[in-house]
Amino acid sequence: MQRIIIKNFGPIEDIDISINDIMIFIGPQASGKSTISKVIYFFKSLKYELIKNVMEYVVNNNVENPIGTFSRLVTSKLMAIWGPTQNLSNTYLKYVYKEGIFIEITIKGTDVTYNFSKVFTQTFWDIINRTKLFSSRQPVRDSKPLSSSERISIESERKIFLTEIEWLANELFSDERDVIFFPAGRSLLATFSDQIQINDINKLDYTMLSFIDRINFSKHIFSQSLTDLALKIKKVTQVKYGSESLKSAEDYVSTILKATYLFDNEGEKLYFSKTGYTKLHYASSGQQEVIWILLFIFQIIQKNKDFFVVVEEPEAHLYPETQKDIVDLICLLSNFRSNQIIITTHSPYILSSFNNLLYAYNVDKRGAPNVEAVVNKQLWINPDRLDAYFVSDGRVESIIDEEFKLIKTEAIDSASRVINDVYGKLFDLDPE
Repeated sequence: MQRIIIKNFGPIEDIDISINDIMIFIGPQASGKSTISKVIYFFKSLKYELIKNVMEYVVNNNVENPIGTFSRLVTSKLMAIWGPTQNLSNTYLKYVYKEGIFIEITIKGTDVTYNFSKVFTQTFWDIINRTKLFSSRQPVRDSKPLSSSERISIESERKIFLTEIEWLANELFSDERDVIFFPAGRSLLATFSDQIQINDINKLDYTMLSFIDRINFSKHIFSQSLTDLALKIKKVTQVKYGSESLKSAEDYVSTILKATYLFDNEGEKLYFSKTGYTKLHYASSGQQEVIWILLFIFQIIQKNKDFFVVVEEPEAHLYPETQKDIVDLICLLSNFRSNQIIITTHSPYILSSFNNLLYAYNVDKRGAPNVEAVVNKQLWINPDRLDAYFVSDGRVESIIDEEFKLIKTEAIDSASRVINDVYGKLFDLDPE
């Protein structure tokens, strides 16, 4: 199992936790939930820096100091996510991808140093040497134009090579999943997309920029309804539209959004009837927050590929019943193939919704009949696949009850307990 160690980084003083299929972090604002999720996302996405490194070598035919170049790319990504490092002191980050393969980062002000495990370094050099060999076989560029057949042959060889490199990178980082980060503050994107010209977009957080890029790349795909899109994909790829997961995802999108999203040359629209619609930037804040979570989850299931997904504050601007629905959809995604999910939240409703799905699995395993009549089996969560933590004072504490295999009720009810205590004291003072 993969593992993350974080010491003296932002609000986090010291944590050492394993990476599970579903991870939930709850705690006060500014406690470090987002820091933890971003560090895990950062390390899981470093394989793209390696692939980018290789691509640069292939294009420029230059393989000087590959470890140094890779380290600089990693540092650039680190600073893009968290900003300059000069205020950090004795920060230590370590990610273990699998036994013998890890990356360590030590930060002391502007001094950022890396330690790559021996196996990581050996595999890294194997990829670089394959790149050198491939580059040496490429025709020397000159003024003589290439024939069509020569260009096709070169492009075909390059595609085969890059597919091999992607496979090796996935093996090195012990993960074939694509990565996607749903940052908090998603409703701002509805305003950005149609109303505000962002003069200096580079000032936005890296995770928000990546999210915007993914949205802009995907908008045109949703120029038709989800039903029509699924039927079209079925014809092209022979994917079975009637698959339970895809149909369930479409139903949840409809239930949660209470509208149909379509994109055309006038922008993003939410249709509440065949002809009636509102522009997305005039829609409710809840719809703005959740729209691209819904569409991307549908798209992930439709693509039939594995993803690592971080969702910050899925409950934002949503009614409690809808929070339950968004948890159902997230768990549908988690149970589909080998998707991996991290959630940061402030909401006890999110925890309660997960507990119901854990309990459904537990009750069924104990032989209870008709559990699926109460909770769709596609949503049940095996407790071994889920970890939940309370984040506070720079550390994390597991809130899983190991005996009952559920999230502890005191973690769910802590806010209610404080409120009820105050009410009780006032009630005792009431002379009537």
